[in-house]
Amino acid sequence: MNAPVIYLPKFVPNPDEAFASLKQELAWERRDYTPRSEYYCNDSPRPYDYGRGAGRRRYHPSPYHPVILTIRKDLEARTGAVLDVCFLNMYLDQSDQLGWHADDSPEMDDARPIVTVSLGVEREIWFRPKRIRVDGREVRPVPTPGIDVDAVEKLKLEHGSAAIMASGMQDNWEHRIPKAGFQCGVRISLTFRGYVEVPS
Repeated sequence: MNAPVIYLPKFVPNPDEAFASLKQELAWERRDYTPRSEYYCNDSPRPYDYGRGAGRRRYHPSPYHPVILTIRKDLEARTGAVLDVCFLNMYLDQSDQLGWHADDSPEMDDARPIVTVSLGVEREIWFRPKRIRVDGREVRPVPTPGIDVDAVEKLKLEHGSAAIMASGMQDNWEHRIPKAGFQCGVRISLTFRGYVEVPS
């Protein structure tokens, strides 16, 4: 894989218990037509604005669950980075998905890795070299030496796994969780990032 990702299967020691606790005990929110349920945590009390234009949404931090804190502690020990934001998504079935994007908002620290932990049904994450957009329209890929700009790389995220996206990766790569090509049940992802205070 050309995408700078480290895959760690079986990272979560008790994935069945973690999955059940998060599925049942979090105050999941499903907004408008967003094709997934969400839950957001941050050490900072400040709200976080995600997306652009009509799709822009504001999130206020919710309390950390002990399962989230345990996974965070293990990830920080593994990466050596402080991961003070966790954005959780719950995909209820094969139709729930997340479109192409990069986690490149100003509040997200590009100098720290971004880690996605997966619980529940196995789903794929896709990676591709980042596109340039002009006036909301995709124009062309960003040239990346030695990498096929039209290639899409796919990684299956197993129950209890972690995928570490290297620091700086969001400058040159996008990722997505596509709809599944089969009937399936629930998957929960926990995406940990570093946070930067941005002046209002």
